[in-house]
Amino acid sequence: MSRETEKVFRDLNKYLDAHGGDEMSDQEMDRLISLFMEDYNTKLQSGTAAALTEPETAMDYLELAEEARTQKQRLEYTNKALELEPDNLDAGMAKIALTMKKPQQTLEALEALLKKGDSQMEQGGFFRDSIGDFWAVFETRPYMRVRYQYLQTLIALGMLRKAASVGERSLELCENDNLGIRYSLMCVYAALEDEPAALALLKQFGEYEDSQLLLALAVLYYKLDRPDEATDYLQRLQKINKGTKKFLRAAAGDRLEEIDERMAYGYRPFTEDELIELVENNLPLFISVPGFFRWADKRLKAAK
Repeated sequence: MSRETEKVFRDLNKYLDAHGGDEMSDQEMDRLISLFMEDYNTKLQSGTAAALTEPETAMDYLELAEEARTQKQRLEYTNKALELEPDNLDAGMAKIALTMKKPQQTLEALEALLKKGDSQMEQGGFFRDSIGDFWAVFETRPYMRVRYQYLQTLIALGMLRKAASVGERSLELCENDNLGIRYSLMCVYAALEDEPAALALLKQFGEYEDSQLLLALAVLYYKLDRPDEATDYLQRLQKINKGTKKFLRAAAGDRLEEIDERMAYGYRPFTEDELIELVENNLPLFISVPGFFRWADKRLKAAK
């Protein structure tokens, strides 16, 4: 969901709070939603649409920053967003991405931003009322985005025990895992060779076969020197992901860049795109097993 769509939902929630009340019926809520959307669509289609595009909020400036062609412009728009809302977590994270060059500096800045987010969630009562449902509540989304970036930074720095703790807490807050934190957490468990934690995570999200979880589990059992189990996960992966062979051949030959077509064609589920993304986001795990892809490619062919 884009930030523009999130903005519409926030405005809708404010409209419902102002015109409805806590005891309104489902029919009354449906009526108010219809009225809000009629008014919103009318503004989009009328002469006032231009006014809607003028930046007024921090979110508006963040949208402009994402569309800007130069880093200087992105930073200018991000600073304007922070001028309007100094405690805006998305703007704070954007500023960190634009200005911090060293990983350790990035980590420290994200830790400070996360503390600010903790305070916001505490003051808003979200830690009391919304545990498990973060992201479903729009006010929690910027906070979850900060947690995700903090997790990825910990992984990039090889701070895997702390990364595991951050990932586990994130899944407690957001049980539906809308950001895909489980994939990086599974890679952390694989890197730590923590089979019990990996299997518990698989059970938590195992109602569907999932490419990224299966690949991480194959690496785990390869590291544990249990080739039959690693092969089983590779076969399960091949069954659901049509790009498995292509991915393994390219990875074995250090040619992943040659097959990475996500920028050209968009992200394609159940293809090599998913597997490439997992590798790129979790390099410490895959760097630790330099022989895995060549072994996996040969093993899968032999198993067939």
